[in-house]
Amino acid sequence: MSIEELRKAVIERAMLEAEEIVREAQKRAEGIIREAEAKKRAIVEEERRRILSELGLEAKLADARREARLIIARAKNEIVEELKKRVRERLESMSVDERRESLRKLLGESLEELRKCGFETTGLIIRVSPRDKDLLEEIIEEMGLTATIVENEGIVGGLVISTPEGEVYIDNRYETRLEKALRSVLSELFRAD
Repeated sequence: MSIEELRKAVIERAMLEAEEIVREAQKRAEGIIREAEAKKRAIVEEERRRILSELGLEAKLADARREARLIIARAKNEIVEELKKRVRERLESMSVDERRESLRKLLGESLEELRKCGFETTGLIIRVSPRDKDLLEEIIEEMGLTATIVENEGIVGGLVISTPEGEVYIDNRYETRLEKALRSVLSELFRAD
């Protein structure tokens, strides 16, 4: 065997070994790549599950908060309606003397308001509940006023007074006063929303 043949044999053998090393390296690289891709998929899937879990928790919390707000709103509404009902019942059950005194006070407030605005207190138009008409006539006579009294079925109690030409309209009905009082009280009561 000549040196040339020996050299050729060594080179061939080195080439074969090199090819084998390259094949092994490629196999290992492919294995590493597959393993890395599998780990990447597992990490991505775990992260996806974690995010969905957190989103689910956030969504549940948001739903719970919304439901709590609805429950509170319903409770507030029930309180308001019960309060209105009780006040109306109390107003309906007022004695004649209580109604007379109330009408006298409301009429006095209305007249004072008209005077403050510079209007005359003669020839007024006063709307009242039919059951209060006679009481109001007595009060007007006692006070020496002249007014036209108009019965209004829609008024539970109190009165609505206006000037003869309708320039000023003062609503001193129980219903109106109740609504004002409720707005004021409820805004204080439920301020901590």
